[in-house]
Amino acid sequence: MIEFERVSRRFGDQDALRNLNLTIEQGEMAFLTGHSGAGKSTLLRLLLLLDRPSSGDIRVNGEPISKIRSRMVPR
Repeated sequence: MIEFERVSRRFGDQDALRNLNLTIEQGEMAFLTGHSGAGKSTLLRLLLLLDRPSSGDIRVNGEPISKIRSRMVPR
């Protein structure tokens, strides 16, 4: 399961995502559609750990994505 809870991402004074709440259950498919600048790429960058949210929580199978990120850092 992937959960975005009140996730926001700002670039300067511009909101790319604002208070996003989204749950994708295991086995579900999700499609992202929207106009240019709607935040589709930003959402994917957050999920792929290429960027960090300005606020809010992202969890994968109930585990905060920050813990997953820390395990991926080479030691």
